[in-house]
Amino acid sequence: MQQIVPGAVLLFSAPWPMTCYRIETMGKNVIIECKELTKTYPVEATMVHAVNTVNLSVNKGDFLVILGHSGSGKTTLLSLIGGLTSPDSGQVFIDGVENWRQSDQALSTMRNSKIGFIFQFASLIPTLSVMENILLPLSFGHNPAGSRDLALDILAQVGLADKANAFPSQLSGGQQRRVAIARSFINCPDIILADEPTGDLDEETEKDILALFRRYNEQGTTFVVVTHNSDLAATQKGARVFSMRQGVLSAQSA
Repeated sequence: MQQIVPGAVLLFSAPWPMTCYRIETMGKNVIIECKELTKTYPVEATMVHAVNTVNLSVNKGDFLVILGHSGSGKTTLLSLIGGLTSPDSGQVFIDGVENWRQSDQALSTMRNSKIGFIFQFASLIPTLSVMENILLPLSFGHNPAGSRDLALDILAQVGLADKANAFPSQLSGGQQRRVAIARSFINCPDIILADEPTGDLDEETEKDILALFRRYNEQGTTFVVVTHNSDLAATQKGARVFSMRQGVLSAQSA
């Protein structure tokens, strides 16, 4: 049985209706699966296990929070899941398809259509306006009619409706972070992979953005968030919490 639901609920006042819709399959289905995932890097005369034999299964609509200090391997794990980095051994499946058995083109198409990335740094292109930065992912794939209206809508959701024509140099660090968050939603992805998504935000804006995540998650978007912030999980309904230490992923008890 399938049910069409809106992709998000507006938290900020906006004059445009949300046009991102998702087909939600009733019941739980695995959307991300990691099997015996390992990644090592040479550091001086030793090999560091950034990700050490990780097994993880994520259902559609889950909200995962992975806690860990800098250097624990959580960012590397996110890159492996997103198909940005190849593992030394092990497998990553997105919606049942193994990342590294696809062609480069197929892998790029999967990333562009299924995954929204929020990187640790905003990584905005300085010569593009806020609107152009948000629309950039659409230039690598399908660019549907109404994309600009959708971008304006998402900008309103992150509280930047008046900044569409501004350039990154005209924004504060926190505003740049919010543009990067808006950009991650422009393709209506099934999965959001977020690396320290609230790191540059003031307390009130962080609260609003986490509420926005909660609304998207309640409408079916799957989140995997890596963070130092141990309080983040409490803001999300039914979040699954893991910790990562020296490349080893462990589930935290409720």
